Order: sequence, then C-alpha cells, then structure tokens
Amino acid sequence: MKFGIFALPTYFPEIDGSLGQFYQHILQLMEDSERLGFDCAWVNEHHFHRYGGMMPEPAVFLAALAARTSRLRLGTSVALLPLHHPLQLAEAYAMVDQLSGGRLELGIGRGFIRNDYDTFGVPWEEGQERLYETLDIILKAWQQQPFSHRGRYFEFHDVSVWPMPYQRPHPPIWGAATRSPESFAWFGSRGYNLLTVVYLHPLEHLAELIRIYREAAAASGHDPSTLQISTHYQVYCCESRAEAWRDGAEALRRYSALITEARTRGASPPASGHTLSFEQLVAEARVCIGTPDDCVAILEHARQTLGLTGVDCTFYFGGLDYTKARRSFELFAREVIPRFRSLREVA
Repeated sequence: MKFGIFALPTYFPEIDGSLGQFYQHILQLMEDSERLGFDCAWVNEHHFHRYGGMMPEPAVFLAALAARTSRLRLGTSVALLPLHHPLQLAEAYAMVDQLSGGRLELGIGRGFIRNDYDTFGVPWEEGQERLYETLDIILKAWQQQPFSHRGRYFEFHDVSVWPMPYQRPHPPIWGAATRSPESFAWFGSRGYNLLTVVYLHPLEHLAELIRIYREAAAASGHDPSTLQISTHYQVYCCESRAEAWRDGAEALRRYSALITEARTRGASPPASGHTLSFEQLVAEARVCIGTPDDCVAILEHARQTLGLTGVDCTFYFGGLDYTKARRSFELFAREVIPRFRSLREVA
C-alpha cells in the first residue's frame, strides 16, 4: 500500500499563527515526507473560507514543493475543473509536470461547496458535465498540437497549448467520487484511478460503491487489478491512546465545525460523518487516531474491506498544534508505514 501526505488546510490563526508560518509548516511536512518514506503529496483546492481556502491554486503550491523534492509524486486531490478555464488548467498543470520532471498526479472533481460555484458564477447544476468536458479538453491539449473542440460549454479551433506535460501521453488521472454511484461508474469506465473519502460512509457502503467502480472498469475493457484506489484519512498517532483521543477529538471537533460553516454558506449537501460521535468514527475506521498499533489495525481493516492500494494522510488539521502534528507524522512514518511495507514484501 502506498502512503501519501495530504493537505486540506483548515486555518485557525489564533492557533496556527501567521499565514506565512502556516504555509511553511505545510511545506516542511511535505518536504520531509519524501525522506520519511511517503510516496505522494496531495493538495486540495478550496476557496473563500478558512476551510481549505488557504489552498486556492494547487499548481502554485505544487510548483514550490517540486523545487524542494526530487522523488515525491505531486498530486491534486482534487483540482476543481468546473470552476476554471480548461486551457489555463492545461497550461498550469503541464508546467508543474515539467518543473517536477514528470511527477504530477492529476486528481479531478467537481467539489461539494456550492458557495464556490455561486461566487465564480458557475451554475451548480452544470458542475458534473463541465467536469467531463473540461477534462476532455485538457487531455486533447496535452496530446494534440494543434487541436479543435466543439462542446456544450467551450469551442476552440486549431489551438496549440504550451507547454506539453513531461509525462506521455499525459500524467495519471484520478477521479474523485464520494457519494454518487454514477460518478464511481464513470471514472471506472474510463480506466482512471479512484480517490475517495472514508470519513463519509460506513466502510461496507463505500465498498459497494467501489465494487460499482471496478465492475464499470471491467465492462469497458480495463483490468481492475491495474487501477489504484486511495482514500483520505485524518491521522493522529501517539504513543498514548488517551492523548491521541483527547487531542484528536478536539481537532476533529474544530474541523467539523469549520466544514459545517463552509457548507451552510451555499446550501451544500450534508456530510454524514459529522453526525457521528468521535468514538463511532474511530470504531468504524473512518478516522485513523490512536497508537501505532491502533493505526495499523484501522488501515488494515480499510485495506481489506475496500481493496485499497493507498491512503492519503492529513496530519496537520483542525488546529492541531504543529509540534504535536509533527510528532504524530514522524511516529506514523517510523512505526506504521514499515508494517505495510513488510506486508508487501511477504506478498
């Protein structure tokens, strides 16, 4: 199983300090993740709110991280394609791929914060179709010079986009799906890798959605065994379970309050995970909080139930003190990741 470090910054200035310091903390964790054995760094796009809004342009952050790393894959989890012009996205992410020497992983989605759509003037109801068309344009731009396109939302004639990406024919594509069976099926049918969120559903329900994804892939001629499936986890790893639960529960409380506030600004769909107690979230393996042994057990349960090939870990969230988040990050790298590497070697 591969391990990623994930940043969806929830900013609490009274705890996190200045914004410049906050960015440097995130960059330092991600830079150090390469040395500590992580495979990929993922960043998430959000706008206009302290819930994630510190990462409005993932390409900018990934370009900075590319200069500080040499092996780490650099991913978007996710880039909100419907909110942008497709040619600008093709240019920006091709630059990241070139600057990093071919390390981009392009994760895409429509997002779930309706206020982002309202503010940008993009009809919420058009989000999914805009996602599909925008991706189609990006892939054409990355593989054809010049290319033409006539669709529902965009029309171009004999356009050449520069630069082309480093990876040929294009960087790996990951589709984000969390709720809709149709989204799981669409990404599977096109043979794209899958990004999902374990926090939102019981594992058994998510397993059924992933089954739909795999069946759609097979029906379209793709080998499901070659596809990668990764999910996001909030992680707090401590030698003491009592400490992990105390600090982790408080960070999740702040995180949940912030996401609820962001959702209500645009009448976004509710998140089911926020209605559960902290103890339920841990018991159902929807968060990864506890001792190293606890974390191994949680992730192994999810791996077996969902058929995961990777997990993407947020260590610095919900106003966790940076020193504590850093200690958790290092303990996880030292005590948890090697256990899964050993499983792979035995297999």
